[in-house]
Amino acid sequence: MNKKFVLILLVVGLIGSCEKQSPCDVLVNGVYQFPELPENHNMTSQEVTEFWDLPENICNCITTEGLIETIMNYPELRLITAGANPQSGYNLLVRERFRGSRELESRPDRATYLLEKYKTLDPFGYNQDWEPAKIGAFIFYINDFELIISQYVNLEPLTGEERIELIEKVLSVYEKKKSNSDKYSTWSLSRTMVIASRMMKLSDFSPFMLVYIENNAVWEVNEYYYPVTYETLDIIYNLSIEYLDNLKNK
Repeated sequence: MNKKFVLILLVVGLIGSCEKQSPCDVLVNGVYQFPELPENHNMTSQEVTEFWDLPENICNCITTEGLIETIMNYPELRLITAGANPQSGYNLLVRERFRGSRELESRPDRATYLLEKYKTLDPFGYNQDWEPAKIGAFIFYINDFELIISQYVNLEPLTGEERIELIEKVLSVYEKKKSNSDKYSTWSLSRTMVIASRMMKLSDFSPFMLVYIENNAVWEVNEYYYPVTYETLDIIYNLSIEYLDNLKNK
């Protein structure tokens, strides 16, 4: 066979093989697997950030569901608690560092899939026999997810029916957390109620807006999740019940 013809066949075969491959072939069950940070590495903070960032080519093919799970597995998600308050921790130490968080904000179906994920979370879903560290990780997982879903940009696309489902879930989670105060502090409860307070603010719900303007504690919790007291949280909780009734009667 002519050597030139063989070479052409090899090149065509190679091109065809490359065309069939996708960056998302590396995903496991649709979720990006973060590389393990080498021991005794000499990387700078910026280099670690780049090492754990979501590759841009993955953004082009990962589903929104896979993206949400990827964000929840992000090794630096813990930095939420390293800011002056949870909101600044998320903005400056997570969102700015991690392409996945910004990519989620561009997905038109983000609110729907975040809601579906939230509906699967149960504050009572841990085992009493677990080690304290494992129970703590379980609680932090819920807290971190609530902070992500409560971002204004992630709440905005919700439909009327989805808003009802979300507020119903928020009220249920709040009641369960509050009944288990030895595990869930006011800090954790604030993550739950901010979902509702921001939803009410986006809806320009008059009873809430009046309190939001006149009560500085409610304003601070809504914007920063902090500082927080049971009294402030219960104000938001009671307004949320009224808001839910309003949504159902529309």
